[in-house]
Amino acid sequence: MAKREEIGYFCSFTPKELIKSAGFLPVRVLADERPISLANAHIQSYCCSQVKGPLEKMLTGDLNLKGAVFTRSCDSLMRLTDIWDLNSKMEVYDLEFPTNINERSRNYFVEELYRFKEWLEKLSGREISFEDLKGSIDLYEELEKILYDVYDIKPDYELTLRAETRDVEEVIREGKSRLKQLKKANTQNSKAKVLVTGSVCPFLEVYKLIESVGFSIVDDLCTGTRFFKSDVEKREIKDMEDAMGFLADKYFLKAPCPTKNYEGDRRFKYLLDRAQKVDGVVFILLKFCEPHLFDYAQLKKELGSRGKRTLLLELEFPIASLEQLRTRLEAFYEMAVS
Repeated sequence: MAKREEIGYFCSFTPKELIKSAGFLPVRVLADERPISLANAHIQSYCCSQVKGPLEKMLTGDLNLKGAVFTRSCDSLMRLTDIWDLNSKMEVYDLEFPTNINERSRNYFVEELYRFKEWLEKLSGREISFEDLKGSIDLYEELEKILYDVYDIKPDYELTLRAETRDVEEVIREGKSRLKQLKKANTQNSKAKVLVTGSVCPFLEVYKLIESVGFSIVDDLCTGTRFFKSDVEKREIKDMEDAMGFLADKYFLKAPCPTKNYEGDRRFKYLLDRAQKVDGVVFILLKFCEPHLFDYAQLKKELGSRGKRTLLLELEFPIASLEQLRTRLEAFYEMAVS
């Protein structure tokens, strides 16, 4: 079978279902171990690694993408759209995801989904049928249900990273196998629990390090549960209008992100609720990630008032020293369980 052309995306709020329904493979572009060199000539030094890392990949010619979709989130990623467009031959789309999450902006986002559909159709040279989109929605629902069940037993960041970068049918098969293994193991987890929250972290070594010092992870990361978690209710989808409305609701009801403005302080309530039954909270934040850092100060204060210990790990990719992280995590574990 011929390899499908790939569409790169950068934010978990990108509707992957539409990309797949157009016949493309959605691939999330993340930072890796390579040092930043070429990207520094195109973007400010105070931009985060999730901006500089992918830009470095593109400038070195290591990305073979048909197009790239930039979903409105933070200022740095939004401006990366223009830099990418000027320095690559890829087709670029700027997906206007509303910052304010409410009914009025939901209607706007439905219109934006139709515009995105038209761009994908032009890029692929074929129309996206209702059957195409419904099939894609069903596949991602199946994948997300498997990821829910896996994370309910034990977070699997490697499986989530594969879900972000591989064919969805392939990852469904792998996820089913992984779920069987976890259920068969049936291990009773008596470790101290830590809520790990923050932005993007594609490096599996960090999670292994947290577990190695004695913690069991409860996840809230953009490369963890926030990739697949949504409170949208499953419902019958009869036509294209239903499908677009469902996608809008699904992404508006995703696990909340600091780059969005939610009614009723939903982001804070969500985090505080997840922190109720843990022994500590570790914030994994990218250096210069303003949306998460703005949240951190208030969350640390509120968590402290509730008797929760917190630890901030401010990372820049590639990670300079895992041993420094180990020392800090070991000390935090001793405080959390004392």
